[in-house]
Amino acid sequence: MYDYLQRGALAGAVGGGAYGLYMALVGNPLVAHAETLAHESHAHEHAHEVSEPLVSEGLMQAISVGSGVALGLLFGVVVFGVVAFLVEPALPERGQSYLLGLAGFLTVSGVPWLVLPPAAPGVETSLAVGTSRYLYVGLIATGAIACLAAGSIYTRLSDHGNAVAGVAGVAVFTAIVGVAVLVAPSPTYESALPASFESLYVGAIVVGQLGLWGITAATHARLKSSRTERPPDVRPIAAD
Repeated sequence: MYDYLQRGALAGAVGGGAYGLYMALVGNPLVAHAETLAHESHAHEHAHEVSEPLVSEGLMQAISVGSGVALGLLFGVVVFGVVAFLVEPALPERGQSYLLGLAGFLTVSGVPWLVLPPAAPGVETSLAVGTSRYLYVGLIATGAIACLAAGSIYTRLSDHGNAVAGVAGVAVFTAIVGVAVLVAPSPTYESALPASFESLYVGAIVVGQLGLWGITAATHARLKSSRTERPPDVRPIAAD
């Protein structure tokens, strides 16, 4: 168990660090620009007083990197540590790390975004903040259940071939997620931001999350292969 947690933590730290750098260099400027556009769009209705930022840009970048590392550690320990330890025997021999990464992305981001897509600052939704949080958590749980159910079906049907088992797993995942999306309330959004900028912002968020999970999965796979390829310890023979 300790080896799983150690590999997961190391992989998560690498992926989280890369994600933090991405947010510091790409995400934060986009957020700042979105806030500027939102303020400008309301300038004709409300007087806006420009104020100095509470923290410096350098400190904000350091916070972004630190937050990314912390988030990566959390995902690494939970998904690539605990979950990997529990479900590894049921996973295919090849691509285990990438399957875990895909399942993590779908659970934490992919499935919730089908109902609550990422929105730029200044975009208002029809759902209350509390309702959105509970809905997001519920969709995360739905994604986790769908991934586990798909994996279970794949394992049971693996004797019939990988293609049959894979199609069945995808079908089960799609059915569970589809029902959840149909039942969940569909919020509406109001925004004064340009549509092109909103698309750019959403794309940047999606790329960041894909990078976080992808780099973490690749690092985890590399750590596993290094562990497998490491020769056994050979103790030197004492001279007579």
